[in-house]
Amino acid sequence: MTWAVHCFKAYDIRGIAYSELDASFAERLGQALATFLDCSALAVGRDIRESSPELHAAFVKGLTASGVDVHDLNICTTGALYHATASLKVDGGVMITASHNPPEYNGFKMCRGTAAMAGAEIQDLRAVFESGDFRPSDGSGSHIILDDFTNQHLTAVVSAAGKILRPVHAVIDSANAVPGPFMVALAEMLGSTGSAIHCQWDNTFPNHPPDPTRPKNMVDLAEAVVSNGAEFGVGVDGDGDRIGVVDERGRFIHPDRLLAVFAEDVLTNIPKSASEEARTVIHDVKCSMALEHTIRQNGGIPHMMRTGHSFLKQALREMPQCPLAGEMSGHFFFHDRWNGFDDSLYGFARLVELVARRLPKGEPFSSLFDNIPNFPSTGEAKVPLIGERFATMDAVKEAFSDMVSNQADGVRVRYDGHLGVSAGWFLCRPSNTEPILVMRAEAENEDGLSAIREDVTRRIGHVIDLSLFHSA
Repeated sequence: MTWAVHCFKAYDIRGIAYSELDASFAERLGQALATFLDCSALAVGRDIRESSPELHAAFVKGLTASGVDVHDLNICTTGALYHATASLKVDGGVMITASHNPPEYNGFKMCRGTAAMAGAEIQDLRAVFESGDFRPSDGSGSHIILDDFTNQHLTAVVSAAGKILRPVHAVIDSANAVPGPFMVALAEMLGSTGSAIHCQWDNTFPNHPPDPTRPKNMVDLAEAVVSNGAEFGVGVDGDGDRIGVVDERGRFIHPDRLLAVFAEDVLTNIPKSASEEARTVIHDVKCSMALEHTIRQNGGIPHMMRTGHSFLKQALREMPQCPLAGEMSGHFFFHDRWNGFDDSLYGFARLVELVARRLPKGEPFSSLFDNIPNFPSTGEAKVPLIGERFATMDAVKEAFSDMVSNQADGVRVRYDGHLGVSAGWFLCRPSNTEPILVMRAEAENEDGLSAIREDVTRRIGHVIDLSLFHSA
């Protein structure tokens, strides 16, 4: 049989349900994962996609046949699954979901212990999957149904967020995805008085895709905030590990600016005499230099690294005193009063707590961003990758070899002091999931941004079609 092994991606396994990912694939994956992890117990959850019950049943069958006790969370958010890996006696966990992808997709997010699997580890699992050399199937594993775990998760979220000092009027939009009912229940527990839209489960996502980092998906939320006179609005992604926000006027707030607000708040509780690690805030290469500025202004140390939620969580494990990490995609990892996992429910709770405390008289939500610079930038351009990925990126690196750059993930070039630009940067990185190059540029002023665009064209315009970059 030919298996769709191309579905083993950088951060997870993801593909078209029923064709690439079917019941036989899921059962075999259960056997392969049990062998690869050599585990005795795993937590397993799923989203509401049409294909999820079938994939879930087959996957559990593969695990239990291989002697693994399955702690079944049933329908839950990915954040709840992550919480399960830390609070239950399990060796890891698996969430069956395709997050914000269209309804025909599905996938598997996997953890070894509390660590999300990624990169080479997933490819090593692929090798075991392909080989079929699995540990003996004796069927000794148990299937344990945990009906109340999602309630336990909500209670833990509320406890860790801290006391809410006043009612907060926030609107929630869950895009009809998994987090909806859980977000509504959480809002009630927090004392949030806002309304909820698109929070009923519908696996066709009839209103808009569940991706809160795209402004076009936040239009309904923006309208609801304005019409209800709410303080702000929160959108969540398909499986509940990312959030996006709009302010009181319905204006979209880029996630790196929200991260700056979180960083400012977290760092106020950390003394300047603390260790460098305790003052470090981790962010990915796509984030604005305004974030770096805010971190430094508040006594912190910015640490830039490659994009990918799994990689940021790995960095937090290597720096256990680091209080916060986040990335442009809306993943936020609180590591002060929480366990460092990206969890939409906790992100929402933490934001409600912050707003109630920092804006005690109901001051405008947008005032939280008054101290954060707003530099001119391009949008995030997704430029088609023509040709071989590594050869193209080698050409980009060579074109900017005379510049100071960070190459942790693609090439992020600093323009500080070049071409009359006092501060600015350009990023070109290959996507881990699509045949595209992700590009973005930012400068202290519009003239600087224009100068960077022109220089990028001069250096790589003959190698890459930059029309989408210039229109971003």
